Amino acid sequence: MELLAKNATSGNDIEQQFIDCNENLLFERIKYVSYMLIFTYPCFFIMDFILLAKLNNPIYKFILSTFHIIGLMISLIFLILYRRSKGNAKGSIILTYLFLYLFIGAVSSINSQLNNGNIYAYIIILLAAAAIFPVQPRYQACLITGIHLFFITGLFLLEKNHFSFLFKLVNSTGAAVISFTIAYAFYSFRKNNFTNEWKLKKNEESFRRLFHMNPNPLVLFNLKTGNILLLNQQAIEYFHLKNKDMTKLDGWFMLTTPEEKQTIVKKLEEHQSLKNYMFKHKQKWSMLNFELVNYLGECCVLIGSTDITDLKETEEELYHHASFDPLTGVLNRRRGMEILSQHLIDGASDFIVCYIDINNLKMVNDRYGHSAGDDLIISCCETIKRHIREKDVLFRLGGDEFIILIFDRQMDVAQAIWSSIQSEFQDMVITGQKPYPISASHGLYQCKSGTNFSPEEILELADKEMYREKSKHRINQIARN
Repeated sequence: MELLAKNATSGNDIEQQFIDCNENLLFERIKYVSYMLIFTYPCFFIMDFILLAKLNNPIYKFILSTFHIIGLMISLIFLILYRRSKGNAKGSIILTYLFLYLFIGAVSSINSQLNNGNIYAYIIILLAAAAIFPVQPRYQACLITGIHLFFITGLFLLEKNHFSFLFKLVNSTGAAVISFTIAYAFYSFRKNNFTNEWKLKKNEESFRRLFHMNPNPLVLFNLKTGNILLLNQQAIEYFHLKNKDMTKLDGWFMLTTPEEKQTIVKKLEEHQSLKNYMFKHKQKWSMLNFELVNYLGECCVLIGSTDITDLKETEEELYHHASFDPLTGVLNRRRGMEILSQHLIDGASDFIVCYIDINNLKMVNDRYGHSAGDDLIISCCETIKRHIREKDVLFRLGGDEFIILIFDRQMDVAQAIWSSIQSEFQDMVITGQKPYPISASHGLYQCKSGTNFSPEEILELADKEMYREKSKHRINQIARN
């Protein structure tokens, strides 16, 4: 009974030590985030009072600027509390800051419904909060649930379009669930890692016993010789070493190149440890932690492995959501503009920007419904993709506007590509594949290497070319009517 009581007390001590350590870490992170918000506030000031000065939506501007100012005040107040705090109220301050952080994100996105109708601010802040501030899961769940219910209520009151509301509801709820999953995974990983490190500080006998009890794959080997000293069962199973001769196996067996080994050894000699090293073994992703330890009087390397395959899949899914347009499957504006900016920075070769505006989308929406309008956009995208190469880039700029970045082609070839696209549009109309007309206006602009234009200026030049064709289309349409 005394042993059980002692173990329970020890477990409680470890739990409390981890909570204190995690709160100290989050407290420091909040400090850095607060400094970042304070230093970036001039950008918000410029946007609120200069760039948006002519925006004809006073309620949206007022709420936006108000919460930017509130964010600044929260950061300043926290920095004051940070200097005066003696550690007793860190948990409460962290939870309060996280609540305000999520609340501002939710209100900002609700406010966006008054102007542009997006929920990006809320989703970004949800994911950022999960990655930066993984508090205890029960607190994280309560905060996310409460804020999300508030967000959904605000969204329901402001979003009049039923389908748009459902779409945003599904996306935001999915983001909230993923946010909690990431926070829980990060919190659990840190807790497990903290517990393992605490136990490894015991004597050599308990170290060996706990080494084999550790739930994560562990490898301990001599730094100079590479001879493996300890290898737990989890590592044998995880790395498929059951039939291997351990006496001939080098401790760096999981690395693929000598250069990779040299890089890791150099960092270990400089910093004594290397955390969160990403590694792929067959179909599994692992996060490796390298630590220089003294074992039996020898300098050794301890490698701990954590399976993060599920997290990598979640990361890839998040990347897909962040980079691709959910309706058409092509790249979205953010990712497309990144690619355009990068090519302008590289400036290695000329390329052509094709600005596309789908004709008659409003008419199709009004006459046949929004589902038909979506089908028109999808049909146009699928047609365009069939006529461009894999190296060319198609992305959705917004609404019915798309951009093609055509590389290593002359203007006459780009025009020929567009002509083939238009021909397929006409064939679809002639054959009656759709109950509505399909056509699009375009403008081509050739960007020379070394140009000093910004991405927005280049798109504006291509837009002007497109507008000329759009005007002709409208005149022809009026003449036909």
